[in-house]
Amino acid sequence: MANSAVRPDTSGERAPAIWTTQVVACPRCNARLTFHRDPNPQIDACGFESCRLQCTECETMLGGVVDPLDDTVLVSALPG
Repeated sequence: MANSAVRPDTSGERAPAIWTTQVVACPRCNARLTFHRDPNPQIDACGFESCRLQCTECETMLGGVVDPLDDTVLVSALPG
């Protein structure tokens, strides 16, 4: 018997955001950083996808979340 599963037509949809990259600015030195979303995201206690990265220019540790409404990465400098 043939597989009767039907795949949805995604030809008009944008690629899933989890596979995209975004450019974010370091809040301390304004360097442009490339952020890649993880295929296995870390979800924080509030239900947001959280991330950590380090600025390649000033070496500041950055922490942030992915806005669930538009998949924008929002970062801030971590204390320390």
